[in-house]
Amino acid sequence: MGGQDDDLLTELFSSKVRSAVLRHLLPRPHLGFSLTDLTRLLDIPISSLQHECYKLERIGVLIARRAGNARLYRPDPSCPVLAPLTALVVAAIGMEPALRAAVESVPGLDAAFLAGSIPPTTGRRAPSGSAPGPVRLVLTGEVPLEALDAALERVASAMAIPASGIELAFFRPDDWRARLLEGNRYVAELLAGPRLHLHGGAVDTATSPMTSES
Repeated sequence: MGGQDDDLLTELFSSKVRSAVLRHLLPRPHLGFSLTDLTRLLDIPISSLQHECYKLERIGVLIARRAGNARLYRPDPSCPVLAPLTALVVAAIGMEPALRAAVESVPGLDAAFLAGSIPPTTGRRAPSGSAPGPVRLVLTGEVPLEALDAALERVASAMAIPASGIELAFFRPDDWRARLLEGNRYVAELLAGPRLHLHGGAVDTATSPMTSES
């Protein structure tokens, strides 16, 4: 015991700036952030961020790739402590922010929400006397197939359940609006129970555009 393990813990938890970087990056493993991005988002001097991101890259928590003149940092999927470290960050920031981070900047996504048995840690409760139903991740937009699967995996990770425990319901915008207008039973069911909004604009009216927002 001790030795290198203790050194890793010291490296991970000895800096407030490092903690801020981990809180932002780990729930968003699909996105890369430059030092300029991070200084704007976290309101931390770029010199401090550069020092901490270098350390996190050195110990194998982050990886960086060059995009033009910038280096984009993101979690290293091969890091052996990434999963428990991400779970710790999710517990610290709360499930709702983590879920919204999981669908942030998904290409082509118009709107996203969870429907059905919303976990109690999100603060959403099913109506009294209602039977628990499946957890459904509802996505609308022009989203590539691989991005759908990846978003489902991240949402499941944030909820600490297998991806097989979430039912994915994906609709292209015209299809969603058409089903709303015709009173489609399945769509009505998605909208009738508990919902947790994750991304985008109105989803329960066919006349309101589903404009993206972070």
